[in-house]
Amino acid sequence: MKKYARIAYIFIILLILLSIFLVYKVSGKDESQDKIQEKSLSSIKYFDNKFTDLFNEINNIKFENYTISVTEPKEEENTTETNNEDTTGKKSEDSSAEDGNSKKDDSSQKSGDSKKDGSSSSSEKSNENVQENKKKYNIEEKGILTRDTEVNWKQIKNETEKMYTSLYPAILDLYKTNINKEEITNFNREFDKLTKAINDENKKDTLKELSSLYGYLPKFVEECTDDEKEKVVIKTKNDIFRAYSILEEEDWEDISDYANDALQEFSKLAESSEIKKNKYNINKAYIMLKELQGAIELKEKDIFLIKYKNLLEELENM
Repeated sequence: MKKYARIAYIFIILLILLSIFLVYKVSGKDESQDKIQEKSLSSIKYFDNKFTDLFNEINNIKFENYTISVTEPKEEENTTETNNEDTTGKKSEDSSAEDGNSKKDDSSQKSGDSKKDGSSSSSEKSNENVQENKKKYNIEEKGILTRDTEVNWKQIKNETEKMYTSLYPAILDLYKTNINKEEITNFNREFDKLTKAINDENKKDTLKELSSLYGYLPKFVEECTDDEKEKVVIKTKNDIFRAYSILEEEDWEDISDYANDALQEFSKLAESSEIKKNKYNINKAYIMLKELQGAIELKEKDIFLIKYKNLLEELENM
């Protein structure tokens, strides 16, 4: 009897140990998966911000209403000041030379050379200070109607190239999630197509590829978070960017369809529990979406861009 009791006791202990091991294993796995999803969501938000910046850069749209410009001193003024200082320096040197003729010796010459070097160094520093003080810093007001129409391709190319350093680790993290692997591969290929369009300085193709690339982000977010607001906002932005990307073509019918899709998607927040937390911001963004539709009815690109900028800024702050 004792023998069977001992066996039963050992069996129970082994069963308990096995249960503890399984619980630890599962919880460890879940924790690891949560971390991967958290990292992936962080990467998606990074690309969301970067793609948004690129969309705006194409039309020189800035969220900031003011920019600081620096005016360098004119070259002629600098040359005149330098010549005057050189003349003064030469006169001083000639005067020192005349005084030194009456007391010629090696030590006085070395001392004179040292003073000249010190004087020259001091003069250079003085020149730099004068030029720095003469720089003029101006605060300029910037808006949609007063923006530059020339695309700054150099800046866009640099920003796109920098993103490659974050692309590879982000792709590796995405592969560890439940996201369709083919979608991840296609995202990587689309990024290369975007880079080519930017390198060719083709505005139409750049907007097309950028819109196509951004379209992957809502799919990725679906698998990385349960936050309804995150999902709705990025889907809304996707529809807005689809409208924005064909603005140059003035295809107002399709632009209107995309804006309606954005409004319909965003309306989901009004029906969710999120409305209790952010009622003011949600209502404000909803009104801005309606105003965007009004701009589309006018078929005015600049008015559309004004409404687009204000709406996007509001969505960014949610």
